[in-house]
Amino acid sequence: MIADAIDTVITLGWALLAWVAVLAAVASIVLLAGTAVGAWAVRGLWRNAVRPAWARSRRRARLVARANREYDEAA
Repeated sequence: MIADAIDTVITLGWALLAWVAVLAAVASIVLLAGTAVGAWAVRGLWRNAVRPAWARSRRRARLVARANREYDEAA
C-alpha cells in the first residue's frame, strides 16, 4: 500500500516536471515571437514616421539636397 503511494507520487512528480518543461518551452516561444513582432513594428514605424523623408534612400537624399539650396557653398 505504501509502495503504491510512493510510486504514485513519483509518477505525478515526473508528470509535473514534464508539464513545467512544456509550459516553459511554450512561454519561451511566445516571448520570442512577441519580441520579434515588436521589433518589426518599431522598425516599420521608425522607417516611415520617425526618420525624415530624405533619410529613406540615397536617391531621395540627393533629390532633397538638390532642391534645397539654402546653404552657402564652400569656396
